[in-house]
Amino acid sequence: MMSRKRPLSIRHRGAAVLRLPIFALAALALGFTSLSAQGADLPPAPILDDDDEAIGSGWYLRGDVGLLDPTISRRSRDIGADSLSALVNGKLDRTGIVGVGVGYQFSAWFRADVTVDHRFEARFRGTRFSTGTVYALDRAEFDATTFLINGYVDLPLWHGITPYLGVGIGLAQSRFGGRNLDVVGPSLDVPIVPSREETLLAWAVMGGIAFELTTNLKIDLGYRYSRLDGGGFDRWNAPIRPRHVSAHEFRVGARYMLD
Repeated sequence: MMSRKRPLSIRHRGAAVLRLPIFALAALALGFTSLSAQGADLPPAPILDDDDEAIGSGWYLRGDVGLLDPTISRRSRDIGADSLSALVNGKLDRTGIVGVGVGYQFSAWFRADVTVDHRFEARFRGTRFSTGTVYALDRAEFDATTFLINGYVDLPLWHGITPYLGVGIGLAQSRFGGRNLDVVGPSLDVPIVPSREETLLAWAVMGGIAFELTTNLKIDLGYRYSRLDGGGFDRWNAPIRPRHVSAHEFRVGARYMLD
């Protein structure tokens, strides 16, 4: 006789139905555990920052003051006059200088800036000779404003102390004013020459050390050799025409970084 299968009871059917969601939940739990383990091995996700770097970061403002020791070239374009020789020697007194500028720090090793410097009036004294014992003393005032584009190589070798070297080139507006001749000997017909302004080529080389006081503020101790090519009076009656006016500048400045 063929045996007849008994149908599953309601109790058995319910147990089978309950096993399905349990198995499904277990599979999901295992899947999440596997994903978590794999995620632990991956590098951290990048942090997205909506705040871009502040506009002007890397820009800085600067200000400088200093002492200036100028010299006039011994060789001169001065051709003298009918009654007086060419300028035998000329000298400019020491004076002060003040400057401001704006620049950009391209990297830890290089920066550039644009500067405007004004040399305060320095007294000019020169000597001329004529026939016999006659000679004349030139007296004048000289000042100049320079506009330079500068580039620097910074050497950040020590924390908070940065030596640097730099060069600059630009233009200068120079002025010889208040010029007169004090004649010693018989009177000479040499009129007073009026003031004269000229635009000249200017260039400089420099070096120094910057000390970091704060993240934004640096103090700068520097030396600069500057040169103005040409300048002076330009008239046939005893002109002053030096080939160049150079200067040794000793400067103290501050740079403020704009974050």
